[in-house]
Amino acid sequence: MRQIPFFFLLAAIFLAGCSARTSAKPAAAGADSSNAAAHTDSASASSDSSDELIEFNGITKMKSELSEDTIKWLEWYNTLSEDNQNALSFVPSEFIRPGTVYTLETENETTPAYTAALTEAELLETQELAYYYFSEASTGFEGVEEIYPAKDDNPLYQNTGIEAEYDPGNIIIYMVLTGKDKAAGNPMRSISIARRSKSDSWKVINTGF
Repeated sequence: MRQIPFFFLLAAIFLAGCSARTSAKPAAAGADSSNAAAHTDSASASSDSSDELIEFNGITKMKSELSEDTIKWLEWYNTLSEDNQNALSFVPSEFIRPGTVYTLETENETTPAYTAALTEAELLETQELAYYYFSEASTGFEGVEEIYPAKDDNPLYQNTGIEAEYDPGNIIIYMVLTGKDKAAGNPMRSISIARRSKSDSWKVINTGF
């Protein structure tokens, strides 16, 4: 049998030891990566925990899901007394309960075009009535700073027993920022103006936040 020189035997042992130490390094690196991932997860969890739950109208939402306008409205709402809160009929769209708002459930369904159903003359007439209401008919509002028609999908149009009783062409809702509310940092008010038929006169049927 051919003998292996002692020198080559030592070299083989030395190389085997180096190989073992080299293969162990990725495991250590892997452990560090695992720790880094754990820290990242902890930071993420900490960030998530800063988002708060908000409950309104029997519905709970994360604050991050709400629009800035809704958050501002809720902050204002929470400053009111319980009696004043109960007197409000407005509900932010994010907190409308299923089945109480007009939704597009099929391709054939469309939101009624409340604004387009009125002529320019009718829009001007109803807008002047809204101005009159906040400027003269009701005192203390300090005039009107801004006014525009509410969007056709505004949930107030589906307000059972009030706005929902009127068909497009006989109702319009305006969003109004009064001088008083602007100074106080309050959100815009709504004013609903309607008539039973084309032959009737326009009347204010509802106002609120």
